[in-house]
Amino acid sequence: MYKALQWKTLIMACFLLAACAPASPTPVPVSTFTDPDPEFQAAVRQAQDTLYIFRQEFLAPRTSYQLLSLKIRFQDGSSVEDMWTEPVYILDDVYTVRMVEGVTLEMGSHPDRLVEVKLDDIVDWMLLEEDGTVIGGYTLRLEYERLSSAEQKKYRENTGYKFE
Repeated sequence: MYKALQWKTLIMACFLLAACAPASPTPVPVSTFTDPDPEFQAAVRQAQDTLYIFRQEFLAPRTSYQLLSLKIRFQDGSSVEDMWTEPVYILDDVYTVRMVEGVTLEMGSHPDRLVEVKLDDIVDWMLLEEDGTVIGGYTLRLEYERLSSAEQKKYRENTGYKFE
């Protein structure tokens, strides 16, 4: 039984990587919030309330998606680190994600490692269309709104992201 499950997982992961992987890796923003403010908490609530949209799109992705990503919270005591990751698999309420960058708070959470996360640890989600349109990305939008006009312009130039 385990061998069949392993093969199914491997085949599903290969399918998703082939369907969703951009031609060249896109840098994924990383943010650390040690003292979340009310606006951030509202953005996280909105992301968690709409996570069903991400789940639906992950299970049947459109060909126009360049990137699907989940922002995961890692905690060690009072230290908090939020990291964008690449979703690989969903089983019930447990998401398996691939680390894109290393987490400093958790030993062994280095790039390319698979980590299982619970719904409560998901801070945000985003879908990136080929044209740069961001769907979801509520904490990302908040960060963008807090930038000056000049910083927003530079951000758009560097990432190609469009917030509508």
